[in-house]
Amino acid sequence: MAKKMTIDLVAQRAGVSPATVSRVINHPELVSAKTTARVNACICELGYASLVDRYGTARPPEERGPIVVNIPWLDNPFYSEIVHGVRDSAHTAGYDVLISWDTPRQSTVGAYCASLRRSNASGLITMCSLSTETIERIDATLPTIQCAENNPETDVPYVTIDDRSAARVAVEHLISCGCRRLAIVSGPESYKYARGRMEGFLSVARERGIDLDPNWILQVPDNNYELACSAACHMLESENAPDGVFACSDTYGAAVIRAARRAGLSVPDDLMVVGFDNIDIATMTTPTLTTVNQPRYRMGYSACNLLLERMRGGAARSMTLETELIVRESTTRR
Repeated sequence: MAKKMTIDLVAQRAGVSPATVSRVINHPELVSAKTTARVNACICELGYASLVDRYGTARPPEERGPIVVNIPWLDNPFYSEIVHGVRDSAHTAGYDVLISWDTPRQSTVGAYCASLRRSNASGLITMCSLSTETIERIDATLPTIQCAENNPETDVPYVTIDDRSAARVAVEHLISCGCRRLAIVSGPESYKYARGRMEGFLSVARERGIDLDPNWILQVPDNNYELACSAACHMLESENAPDGVFACSDTYGAAVIRAARRAGLSVPDDLMVVGFDNIDIATMTTPTLTTVNQPRYRMGYSACNLLLERMRGGAARSMTLETELIVRESTTRR
């Protein structure tokens, strides 16, 4: 605790964050000369010259710690292209990448931060849904960027999309194809993407005067194909079935197509489906899946670029990237 308070005092005197003080001590090559000089002067003024001994000395470039990518699910193909973008950006700057399969909570964030320090991590890109207290604790430990998922209550920079707007485009497409009995298969409410896409779906339905059957608003507790398929089967095998489904991920979309086949429904003749993400599975289904494309590689690459900027002591800006509706065989004009 004394060590933490010492860094806080230096940060306050120098007008920088505690993370910047730590970088000046551990990775001065990542901080501007002007900031380094100001922090070092404050260390001397406060009589904390022993800080360098406590925290270590500057490391040469070949000993730079890795950039850690924090994902909530290892088996979700959505993250692969994002990680690819992170890796390319990181390698260009001379950093390795480590994957952390974990969702830190308030009760575990202390242990998580300790593991980041043990791994000598230089920075973190998180795609998990984190509480304000959790992400701010991590950001105080090392530079952090939010990617895809983000907590708007914090000042930690992010790269993401406008989920609400993208969902509206998807639902408007279903309506333009003649669908009037609309359903949604969404994910856990704890995730920003699920909340935003649900809001977009409901807003279009309200504006278009479309009555929604509560039994057609499905929320799956995980981005799991089997769970989504089971929920969709129950919905589609009822006497009154929807004629259009907005699936908040391509995994859900593929599950709906499979459930429709089990129920004896033809896609797109009896039921139209729009997914989200444009992962590889969208072109593997029969029929192929209309979906919303997220620029996942660019998200990862941009997130890593922002992180590198923060690691150098710069002020990274948040980014909201554009999406695009990709029309395939699961929808058609009637």
